[in-house]
Amino acid sequence: MKSENIYKVMMFTFLTAFIFGGYLLENVGIKYVSEGGNPLVKIHISTYILMLTVAIFTLRRGINVPLTSLRELRASWLISFLCIVLVIFYGLIRFGTSGMAYLVDTMVAPLLALYLLSQLSTTHKNKLLTLLAYLLFINSVIAILEFMLGSSLISVQFSSFSYFRSVALLTHPLNNALITAALAPLLMSYTRIPYLIYFTVVTLALFAFGGRGATGVFLLGMFLLVMPKIPSFVSNGFRVSKMRFAVIQALAFFASIFTVLIITLTPIGARILNKLHVDSSAQARFDVFIILEQLSFSEWLLGAPASIMQNIEFYIGINTIENYIVGWIVSFGLISTVLLLIACFSTAGKLALNGPTQLKVALFVLLGASVTNNALATKTPVLLFFISCLYLVYSTKATDDEKVGVK
Repeated sequence: MKSENIYKVMMFTFLTAFIFGGYLLENVGIKYVSEGGNPLVKIHISTYILMLTVAIFTLRRGINVPLTSLRELRASWLISFLCIVLVIFYGLIRFGTSGMAYLVDTMVAPLLALYLLSQLSTTHKNKLLTLLAYLLFINSVIAILEFMLGSSLISVQFSSFSYFRSVALLTHPLNNALITAALAPLLMSYTRIPYLIYFTVVTLALFAFGGRGATGVFLLGMFLLVMPKIPSFVSNGFRVSKMRFAVIQALAFFASIFTVLIITLTPIGARILNKLHVDSSAQARFDVFIILEQLSFSEWLLGAPASIMQNIEFYIGINTIENYIVGWIVSFGLISTVLLLIACFSTAGKLALNGPTQLKVALFVLLGASVTNNALATKTPVLLFFISCLYLVYSTKATDDEKVGVK
């Protein structure tokens, strides 16, 4: 399978994962999120595409050649894959096939994507980054428009939210917030849209999604990203042509006017003012730790009994555990939770530690926002997009550095 074909597959995979959100599938009659239905439709079409492509590619090329392309990531990739396989086997013993689609969609798909992305040329990697950057921006614009109009593009109702939240293309507010906050630091430089406009739109979209933690951690992350450049700017300034400086001034002026108008003339202004309001969804993030108090030592290690899992609402008032780490401990136990953390973050951590500052900031944003966000406790493409972007940025930067070194 040629690099061009893998690029087309990955482009189609990202588009389907971004556009065909879980609740959109529900609206067209596919029981992807709700209970019941054929188990085969519980796995997203994008994951099926990845599994089929990996199978064909491995049969044609063998396992050694693709793994060699992962270079220094090969060991962490293999360990991550082994960890998630062990948890899936344990989950099958504990629950049967129920809930296993979550592990496949959320955690296996990113590893399969990484396996394929390592086979691409630098040109194809940059094209995929540009595609994801524009998808993220378009999704943010849709979110702002939804919030202004008070109407969702896709019909979704959430009983746990006491006010309207945008759902955009990814169809869940907190899922949107986590993806937007984590990817924006990585993708801002891969479009022709000026940074200031991209940042403004993304920030307003985060308010529209209603992700308190994601918004706060994103703003902190962007400050950390800009902070090292402030002393140099204050002491030396920067060289720029008069025309470019005039354009920057104009863009800053119009971006400021646009932001003020959006805040004052739309419900987003009231949403920002009420940002510290604690509704039932936010309160559930504090109440969720009550569940852990009910577990014995063996239940901590191996997972909660059915009596607790079936009566979550009795303990915290809602039937959803809105903290993914607590959710993993309750469902799979502490041992499996450690394996899941390794599967999700070991490769991402290695990329961030060995890559440029923006990768470290993006990982910080993801970790900080996900702790206050239940997106990773549900089927989500968050890790698919994040680990893919992390690897694409890391590998293209490394290639550019090698070219500079050669010269």
